[in-house]
Amino acid sequence: MKIGITIGLTTENESLWINGIKLNALYLSKMLQQIEGNDVWILDTSNKVKDLTKVQWDVNQFPIHKFTDKLREVDLLFTLGTSLPTSYISVMKKFNPEIKIIKYQCGNNYVVDMERVLFGDAEAKGIPAWDTGHDETWLIPQQEYQNLEYFKHIYRQEDSAVKVVPFIWDPVFIDRNYKLLESIGKNVPKYKPKPAAEKKIAVMEPNLNVVKYALIPILIAEGLFRKKGIDAFKQIWIASGKKLLKHNYFKGMLKFLDMVSTKNPPIKFVSRYPVTTMLAEETDVVLSHQWANPLNYSYLDAIHFGYPLVHNAEMIKDAGYYYRDFNITEGVEQLDIAINEHDNNIEEYRERNQKVLDRYMSTSPELVDTYRKLIENLWEPEKHKLSYKYDWKTNLYK
Repeated sequence: MKIGITIGLTTENESLWINGIKLNALYLSKMLQQIEGNDVWILDTSNKVKDLTKVQWDVNQFPIHKFTDKLREVDLLFTLGTSLPTSYISVMKKFNPEIKIIKYQCGNNYVVDMERVLFGDAEAKGIPAWDTGHDETWLIPQQEYQNLEYFKHIYRQEDSAVKVVPFIWDPVFIDRNYKLLESIGKNVPKYKPKPAAEKKIAVMEPNLNVVKYALIPILIAEGLFRKKGIDAFKQIWIASGKKLLKHNYFKGMLKFLDMVSTKNPPIKFVSRYPVTTMLAEETDVVLSHQWANPLNYSYLDAIHFGYPLVHNAEMIKDAGYYYRDFNITEGVEQLDIAINEHDNNIEEYRERNQKVLDRYMSTSPELVDTYRKLIENLWEPEKHKLSYKYDWKTNLYK
């Protein structure tokens, strides 16, 4: 089978870390390569990059082509990084009536669409891609709560055509960055025990919308600072934070914080950095918060390198130091433990977290087998009896 996965490049040598979409595509590609007999291609739909060898991955491991060059060849197409107009899909189905086209949804479309309407430019041009003609919609599990029913209705699909699918992660690119940093003599992301007063906290939420925003982590750190004073920690870095300081209302909030009004404030707002760089240079503890997005690559990356992760992501509540929802008080307690007690339990922490990472690995036999059955069911419905009820504890179906 020849399988294509769409992305849309904007420049040559574009960073893998500007968003999660390319990583989604590459991890899906690596997993699908485990199914014997598949040729898996990344397909660029943008036509903005002339030389497709100038990408930040090994094109022998992850082959990439122009979408139009492979239009007639693919048997299964995942529209992941870019959507296709209905006219394109109609043409592809004329070329190959047996082709199956899956809209593979990785983002929180409901929230993004809502914010476009409520806070976007009212005159902005653009049409939502709701009339697409794709065969099924597959969405990653952290988007089920807000998007499963949304997708069923906006795409006018039967319940059976909209499926939550297991989440895929792999350390291939962060491990590559680790080796690169090591080879040029830079600091590498590796947790090192040290006294609490010397520890630095990193908040790596992108602050692009309401789903992943830094204010709750800031208030958690503030709570620990009020509790323990200037020796609570050395620094807290707010990545993707400089843009927040453009808002007077946000700056007004900061004035009420003890860790801002103190002499030599420990809070610093910086730009966005690749996760490996942030972990290597400025991090002893990762402090995070999400709203209806309880799986994140950055969280898995952090625990892969052994960093204490303080988080509220219920789909990995068995990893890191978990607090519930918006419970800042619990967050303060977990941050306190992560800073002051983690160094006494490093090996147990690694072993516990590795079990969590294993369930998302692109090479997991159970995960690969589930996708194989999902694909085979496209052509032979109900060949494999699957419940399609996602179980976060296994990253499989119940």
